Amino acid sequence: MVEQSTEPHVNLALGLRAVPGGYAVLLGAGASVSAGMLSAWGVQCDLIRQIASIEGVEIPDGDDGPYDWYVKRFEREPAYDTLLADLARTIGGRQVLLRSYFEPDETEREQGIKQPADAHRALARLVADGYIRVIITLNFDHLVEDALREAGLRPTIIRRPSDLAGMIPLHAQRQGVVIHLHGDYLDPDSMRNTPEELKEYEQEVDKLLDQVLDEYGLIIAGWSAKYDPALANALRRCPTRRFDTYWADPYPLSTTATELLEQRQGTYVPADADRFLTRTADAVTALAERNRANPQNIATAIATAKRELRSDGPAINLHDTLRREAARLADHPLRTTTADIPQPELEADHERRLTAWEAETETLAALAAVTAYWGTDTTDRYWFADVERLATVTWGTGQRALNDLRRAPATLLLHSAGTAAVAAERWPLAARLLTGPRAQDIMSRVDMPAAALLGPETILGLRTSAARVHRYLKPIFTGHVVANESAFTEAWEHFEYLRLLIQEDAGKYISSPHLLVSGTRGDYRPLASHWLDRELASGDQHPLLLAGFLGGDLDRVTRTQKTVDSRISEWVDQIDWSTSRVINRYGPFYPDELN
Repeated sequence: MVEQSTEPHVNLALGLRAVPGGYAVLLGAGASVSAGMLSAWGVQCDLIRQIASIEGVEIPDGDDGPYDWYVKRFEREPAYDTLLADLARTIGGRQVLLRSYFEPDETEREQGIKQPADAHRALARLVADGYIRVIITLNFDHLVEDALREAGLRPTIIRRPSDLAGMIPLHAQRQGVVIHLHGDYLDPDSMRNTPEELKEYEQEVDKLLDQVLDEYGLIIAGWSAKYDPALANALRRCPTRRFDTYWADPYPLSTTATELLEQRQGTYVPADADRFLTRTADAVTALAERNRANPQNIATAIATAKRELRSDGPAINLHDTLRREAARLADHPLRTTTADIPQPELEADHERRLTAWEAETETLAALAAVTAYWGTDTTDRYWFADVERLATVTWGTGQRALNDLRRAPATLLLHSAGTAAVAAERWPLAARLLTGPRAQDIMSRVDMPAAALLGPETILGLRTSAARVHRYLKPIFTGHVVANESAFTEAWEHFEYLRLLIQEDAGKYISSPHLLVSGTRGDYRPLASHWLDRELASGDQHPLLLAGFLGGDLDRVTRTQKTVDSRISEWVDQIDWSTSRVINRYGPFYPDELN
């Protein structure tokens, strides 16, 4: 076994961050103990006790007592199919009998028994964020899939070998795959627990195990390795160790477990599943937040991109990085995770998803800003189509706010690239960004400019959404793309005002923009509106109009501009009246900070 200088959950978190989806999880009975579940052995012993009770026999205490009595009485090993047949004559009766062991009654539900424990919910977080895709459970219960569904995921469930036929490849399981290696209580014929049943697996099961043990790192929790020779043999015959192995158990490992862990040169973790998996999930979140907060990461990425853009040849590495990041975001589990979340959990889940999107999108947003500012028509193609790609999502049932949030990467990308294009006065690019990419309105199902649908207030769903996007982009731009914060704010205001014109022209409601306004009650106006007046003073020959902004029609721009200014003035007036005070300010201010 490997000795490590840092704590195992930190090392594992670093591995998960480095290779998302590169680890599989193996859960034994110990992972369900804290949820109040009996082990498979415990359920079998209780069934035997019921049979003995019918025969008027009292079995002595002890773990092996029921098993020994059954073998002596019936001269065969107990198996679930025969035990259930002895106690219930119909399939429905057998399922009801098993449900009593694995599904909570009303009292147990109130006490939190037979429901996902910390370990299962930690796994659900890791699956939802794309770090884990494959979970092998030796338990008959549904605690893993229940936790995944609570997190809004729709996992693939494998209950018996025949389910493997036609299964989506493991690397494509964005919602997670749960493999019940020993069966599922809803399918009694699939359940295996006796020494004879666990001696060997079907050929297709061994093939799957060989693939997982060869290609993935392994996180083991709650498995003693004492009673499952087929699984132990699968580990023994795997010669490769592409990634690390971690084996969590609060008690000293068995001789077999120690042998297997040493073969894989893995790490023993003296902790139960709840503690180890929760700490690992927390460490992954902390690392993501630290990387998000570390400006050096962005500075390095931007410096590398600038160097490539200055070179004479094609910026191949920049192209590949942008394509890779966009593809990763397009396939991210949060894009397809169900939005069917209980109302009491909605706010916390919304914030978790939004924070995850901000961290996951940062590299793409930063590199797109650099490329939009210093790039050309050629390098614009590295990222431009991804605005429409990321704005195109499949709408599911559930909470509207979470469905809208699936477009968060598109909103962040649009505003990053658009702000950079305006800062560089690349007006044709700015116009193409505002009018070219298309998306479908969730309510009307009508296609329109994506810029009209990607407003922060629509996608992020917060009262201060636009201010949040502004704060998000500021460290990316300041000192890296533009000279200072003032230059960034000016570029942000100009692009966002142009985007609001597109939004108004498309008939979409405007609320809570993060724009500086000035004036008095009844006559507030964004500073960006005055800027646009100056830009278009020369008429319809401005590059923005020549590039097709609002059809290149100056009258259309002017009409839309007046409507937007009027709506913003009305909005500020509402804030003024609702707060029972007179703002009466002549200097510029952000009204969304007063709301």
